[in-house]
Amino acid sequence: MLSQINGLHHVTSIASDAAENNRFFTGALGLRRVKKTVNFDAPDVYHLYYGDEVGTPGTVMTHFPFPNAGRGAPGAGEVAETVFSVPTGSLDWWADRLPGHGAADLDRVDHFGEARLRFATPDGERFALAEIGDDGRTPWTEGGVGEDHAIRGFHGATMRLRDGGATAELLRFMGYEEDGRSGDVTRFRLPEDNGAGVIDVETLPGAP
Repeated sequence: MLSQINGLHHVTSIASDAAENNRFFTGALGLRRVKKTVNFDAPDVYHLYYGDEVGTPGTVMTHFPFPNAGRGAPGAGEVAETVFSVPTGSLDWWADRLPGHGAADLDRVDHFGEARLRFATPDGERFALAEIGDDGRTPWTEGGVGEDHAIRGFHGATMRLRDGGATAELLRFMGYEEDGRSGDVTRFRLPEDNGAGVIDVETLPGAP
């Protein structure tokens, strides 16, 4: 078993428009655009990084914006939901804020005892804000979101798979431990993490 892994480092996705992507993650979510570089396999495409002040591992969401990219269809073999950590009691504030900044499909849920606000970005990506009371990471507060509400970094991510067996085996090898089950979802967690140590594996054998 490995012992060097302490949680997510970053999550990467594809966007359709660089300016719109930047507006949402810096404007709506209040993250800092840590840097702008390029996709080294396609140098005409930006690689945009959003996170805390210095891009600490466990806080960084990155995007490759391909102009006019077609919208994907949800299915197996993807990160189905990326989850950010926010302070306890802040979800009402976020629920008021996000619709005016382009978020859609807002839904309040309880997931493994965590209060969550789920939403879709303008590109249709699925995200959630989870109230995590003991997250002591320092947020970026120069993007229009105050410390009482600001995102601390990732809490975790949900992987949607037809068969979760091999992934579960890999996660255990990486030091994760099974930490509960709810319906089709098995939760894995690192005993000691960087704040972003939760992986939920959603097993849907019939998913497209």
